[in-house]
Amino acid sequence: MRFKQYWLLALVLVVTTDTSIAQQQRWVSLNQCVDQLLLRWAPQQLVGITYLSAAEPLLKTTAAHVTAHNGTLESILALQPSRVIATAFTDPRLVKQLREYTQVTRLAQPQSWADYKRWRQQLIELGLEEQVSQHAAKTRVQLAGLKSQPQQVVFVMPNQWSWGEGSWADTLISQAGWQNLSAAEGSGLVALQLEQLLQWQPDTVILEGFSENSFALANNWRHHPLLKQWLQQQRVTVIDSDKAACPVVNIGLYLDALEQVQQQRVSHDPTT
Repeated sequence: MRFKQYWLLALVLVVTTDTSIAQQQRWVSLNQCVDQLLLRWAPQQLVGITYLSAAEPLLKTTAAHVTAHNGTLESILALQPSRVIATAFTDPRLVKQLREYTQVTRLAQPQSWADYKRWRQQLIELGLEEQVSQHAAKTRVQLAGLKSQPQQVVFVMPNQWSWGEGSWADTLISQAGWQNLSAAEGSGLVALQLEQLLQWQPDTVILEGFSENSFALANNWRHHPLLKQWLQQQRVTVIDSDKAACPVVNIGLYLDALEQVQQQRVSHDPTT
C-alpha cells in the first residue's frame, strides 16, 4: 500500500512540474457514452477512454492519439489528465480519489428536459459552447418537425419492457408532442403484458434495443407468432442497441429515427 501511495505521488509530481502538460487540455472519459460524445466534439482534448470503447471507429480517423484505460486510479492518472469526465454512474470512491489529483466533472444523467439543459450547460462550462449550440439548434429543428405530425407510440424492448412516465424516452416523446401509451402503465421502466400490447393500436411501434443477430432469451418473445402478426400490422421503427445505450448522447440519431417514422406515415396517408 505504501509503495502504491509513493508511486501515485511521484506520478502527480511529474504532471504538476511539466508546465507544457499542465497547460494542455488532457481529458479522460470514464463512461462509454461520454467516450462517444467527446470523440465527436473534442477529439483533440481527449486522451483517454474506457477499455470497452477501445474499438470505437472514430479512433482511427480523428483521435488516433487516444488511449484506453482499464478504470483503475493508476491507469487513469498514467494518462496525466488535466480533467476527468465522469457521470452519475461512476464509482463515487473513484471520483473522490481522482479529485485529490486532478479536476473532475461529473456530468448529469438526464431523465427530464431540465436535466438535459443542465447537461448541456455543463458541457458549455467545459468550453464546448459551439458544439452545444449546434447540437441544440439541430434538436430544436428536429422536434419542431415532429410536432407537425403528433401521434401515439409505444416503446417495445427486450424482455417485455417499455419506457413509462418520467423516463428519458417519455420526456423526448412529450417534447415532440407525441403520446407515449406506456406512460399510463407507471413510471420509469414498466413491464408489458403481451395480451395488453396486442390490444393497443398505436400509430407507431418503436422497437428499441433488440439485436438482430442475437439468440439471447431476451429477444425470444419478439418471435412469438401473435406478436409477429401484430407487428406486421403496425408502422414500426427500430432504434438499435448502440443508439439506445446512449440515448442522450445520441439524441440526434434517435430523433432521426422518429423523423423516418413521420415520413413513412405521410407517404402512406392518402389525405396528404
